[in-house]
Amino acid sequence: SIQRFDALIENLIFRFIEPQLGLVAASSSPLQNRLIDTAENNWLNPSILWNTPRRRRPVEVRQTRRFGMKEWGTYKLPVLNKKIRVDHSTGEYYELGKLAPNTYKRIMEETKLIQKKMADTFGTGKPKDQDVVVLYKGEEKKVPETYRIVEMEHERPAFFSQNLLQKNRDIQPDNPTVKPSGLV
Repeated sequence: SIQRFDALIENLIFRFIEPQLGLVAASSSPLQNRLIDTAENNWLNPSILWNTPRRRRPVEVRQTRRFGMKEWGTYKLPVLNKKIRVDHSTGEYYELGKLAPNTYKRIMEETKLIQKKMADTFGTGKPKDQDVVVLYKGEEKKVPETYRIVEMEHERPAFFSQNLLQKNRDIQPDNPTVKPSGLV
């Protein structure tokens, strides 16, 4: 690499000499005639810190620095979200596994009403040490003595199922799959 640098310097020096003398000067160049084998005699002393990279970085390293990596969580480019769907009943967008914003607001309003009714039922300053059963207007349910009943003045909303741990709807196929017979 030092010999290449010497050739580069030599090229720059002789570039500005007369074109007729260029061939003569190039053939009898003092820099070409002497070979520098030892670092002590070299005019490019290696003890000097040159502000140039010594080795080129591989393509993978350069691309990783430039764009980041998804696996490491440092990806710098925008990622396309393929989980966005449309709620056809309200016409709003939502992400799979999450509720649509307006549906979420309706559920939160109903939840706040239930929480307010629970606070009225238990009273202030007393521990809420019993399980709660929420009964809406028009509902009757046999409840054990250990449960506290919270009665709501309005009917149960359609989106609020009886058992909040299971889904409200059962999807039945309109035409069940017919299996072929007599194939043996």
